[in-house]
Amino acid sequence: MKHSILFLFLFFVLNTPLFAQKTYNISFEDERISDFDGREFFIETIVNKWSRDVFTYSKLNSNNVLTEIRFESDFKSELKFLLLKSLPEKQNQIGLTLIIENLQAIESYGADKNALKISFHAQLVLDEMVLYTNRYEKIFLNNSEYDQYPAKITEVIQGYLYDFAKIEEDVKENDNLNNDGKPTFSKEELEGPRSRNIIAVGYQIGGYNLIGIDYEIRATDVLGVHVGVGITGYTAGVKLHWKPTKDGGFVNVSYKDAGFGLMNGWAVEYGSKNTFGRREGAFGFYYQIGLALITNLDPDLKQVLGTTTDTPFPTLSVGVGVGW
Repeated sequence: MKHSILFLFLFFVLNTPLFAQKTYNISFEDERISDFDGREFFIETIVNKWSRDVFTYSKLNSNNVLTEIRFESDFKSELKFLLLKSLPEKQNQIGLTLIIENLQAIESYGADKNALKISFHAQLVLDEMVLYTNRYEKIFLNNSEYDQYPAKITEVIQGYLYDFAKIEEDVKENDNLNNDGKPTFSKEELEGPRSRNIIAVGYQIGGYNLIGIDYEIRATDVLGVHVGVGITGYTAGVKLHWKPTKDGGFVNVSYKDAGFGLMNGWAVEYGSKNTFGRREGAFGFYYQIGLALITNLDPDLKQVLGTTTDTPFPTLSVGVGVGW
């Protein structure tokens, strides 16, 4: 009997929390984001990197009760439902991917400890290009009820999307306004210039030369054809790209000349273009490095190089400069 009483006592103590706790489920079912005039985008895909099960822990109504505030379903599903009914796809609109980095709530915020701060951190992506990234925050005063959370979270997400819609003015270089007096943007304008052709300038860029220029015409996402010339020499070849954008790595197979006939050879190089700053495909660092098989070497140049071989020989092939 004593052992039974002790067991029941320990069971009660070990399974009784130090403070009362409950769960409150929230949902976007009754919420809606206001649509934008002239909206030319919709959210096609959502990627959720914010993987918390509990949105926040709250003591809004009582200092003795800690409440878990959760979404009725997972946050990705809730947000997808909210955006689907609020910002549905319309004809000729651009489908974007929304990547959720974080959603956070801080209660007892501010000097008087009665404010609530909600922040939403996310990215909007078109294909592989990040169009917009931001951490949007809003402070709410006198937050006292759990059921106010869905409307306030919706308001923060609304603000994030509204700020993105305003970048239309920055994207367009010309004052091309629609009938409502608001700027519009197209997929091509968001991506920047449609051409993915690259101009590169630098040391041994346009052949075996002191300085040269090379121009690449991008035929497909993978294949590019290029020609170059410099002081003194020339080059021509093809490039195989890893990414469909201007930036990124490539393999360059080309025929190179030095001195317009003094030395010729075939080169296989790895190279890359990397933009300075965050704007994809803009002005940036350009390089290529690999091996070249020399197929022709002028006798006078042989003496300068100190070689007597008549057979092709490999040599290091490099190029460094800038591209856009």
